[in-house]
Amino acid sequence: MGNLYKDKLKGTRIGIVFGTFVPCHVGQLEVIMRAKKENDGCVVIVSGYQGDFGEQFGLDVYRRFRYMRELFANDNQIYVVMADETDMPKQSETWRLWLEIVEGKIQASLYDSAAKKIWYVGERTYAEEVDKLTENEVVLVNESVYQVSGAGIRENPLKYWNAIALPFRRAFSKKVLVLGAPSGGKTRLVEDLAKVYSCPYSFEFSRKYQEESNVNDFELDGMDYQRLVTGQFQLNRDTIASRANQGLAILDTDVMVTKVYARLGVTDDAYAITETEYRVVEQAADAFISRQQWDLILLVPPTKKYVDDGYRNMEYSEDVLLRTIHEMMLEEIEKSGNLGKMVLLDAKGTAEIDEFGYYARYKQAKGLIDQMMGYIEV
Repeated sequence: MGNLYKDKLKGTRIGIVFGTFVPCHVGQLEVIMRAKKENDGCVVIVSGYQGDFGEQFGLDVYRRFRYMRELFANDNQIYVVMADETDMPKQSETWRLWLEIVEGKIQASLYDSAAKKIWYVGERTYAEEVDKLTENEVVLVNESVYQVSGAGIRENPLKYWNAIALPFRRAFSKKVLVLGAPSGGKTRLVEDLAKVYSCPYSFEFSRKYQEESNVNDFELDGMDYQRLVTGQFQLNRDTIASRANQGLAILDTDVMVTKVYARLGVTDDAYAITETEYRVVEQAADAFISRQQWDLILLVPPTKKYVDDGYRNMEYSEDVLLRTIHEMMLEEIEKSGNLGKMVLLDAKGTAEIDEFGYYARYKQAKGLIDQMMGYIEV
């Protein structure tokens, strides 16, 4: 695999750096910078195989390759390749076979196949193998000077957050989803929590979409819902990937919620979406839902107070419908396999100062997030 829109590396000296990058961190980045600046360019090799240890962190080898390529997208002196070891036999000849694979990928990255190759290796035993099996120069580097390692980051990512390369932070960010029936104080809760934690947060994409498209709930058809499904997923993804993310992102609504409203529309002839259209929406929604990973889901139950925010049809003010929406959201959470990560925000306030429990639910949510982030002991 090559790098989109990049020319091959030019020059007579090329640095070589390889690793699993679970995740890529500042120590590895400094090695790559050295390999690039001491030579005419650098080839970065991302190694791994299907089912390797990176997958438990949502970082399979292909995703790691994509993240590394994204990281160096604007650097024409760095070319990223992937060495997939999935079909490589695990035997004494592993290093020889691996080097045969990567040699072809390195050569495909260069204009001049005769360019001198200098390997920058952090492990002494690895350096010895490369030196023994190739005629290339090998430089033993010391990554420990940066007092960070992939293992340390995997054990406590928040402690080493600023040492994690930006694209890889998505895999280690704590992701909190807040959902609930209309007018339960969900949006305000998300905004208040985001202020307190100084973290990025998303909003309900359908509000922006309906306002810009000048359509109400009754007029949303299958194509609209497909756009809402894609839009909400991408909005949440962008929020998690934000440079402002310091280990926590709070998301207001997700694809499960969009799917619930599409399901509601199918059951009422007053809505534009048809059963046939819904099946297409459902398929797309389920595909996105399967890719969503949550650390905590906060479900806001219906309250007795309904506030018309101008975005939802007034029929949503009916208690029975609000309860129906709530139950449907519970069904989707269970279907997605996330019921164990869900907490019902059911804290009650006092009639005198918190009649509808908004502050009580805020305190409950904050306590749960504090526990998740390790700010307080469980």
